[in-house]
Amino acid sequence: MVIEPLYPVFDALFSPITIFPYYVSVLIISTMLTLIVLGINRLLVNKKVAKEIKTKMEEIKENLNKAQKSGDKEGANRLIDEMMKTNNQYMKHTFKALIVSMVVISLFLPWVGDKYKGLTVALLPFNLPFVGTSMEWLYWYIIVSITLGWIANKLLGAAV
Repeated sequence: MVIEPLYPVFDALFSPITIFPYYVSVLIISTMLTLIVLGINRLLVNKKVAKEIKTKMEEIKENLNKAQKSGDKEGANRLIDEMMKTNNQYMKHTFKALIVSMVVISLFLPWVGDKYKGLTVALLPFNLPFVGTSMEWLYWYIIVSITLGWIANKLLGAAV
């Protein structure tokens, strides 16, 4: 793999974290990555501009619904084009943060996967589809990341 030469650096950097049980280590790493991604979004996405674009999209959507209900096909097509352009603006505005976040995550996740490969992080008292009764590190990472990201967005008001 391309980033395997970085593994010794990550091992040294995160050795204090890896002494904990697997589920705690993955929880801490997941928390750190989630906070890093939120920080990247805060730095690279202008929240005011993104909110303005979203507000404009909501207005266009309302007007589009009215045009469709009244049977104005030409007006509806014009509004659909405007909606596509506005959505494209939003995607351009947030794309840089997405790329930087993906690079950061793609640096760390292979190392975490290598470190905790085949290890059971949690035993479940029930059977989940596709997971079974034992949860490996990736499922635990996803659960923790989604939960912490949602909570942090609500607490920090970072949701755009």
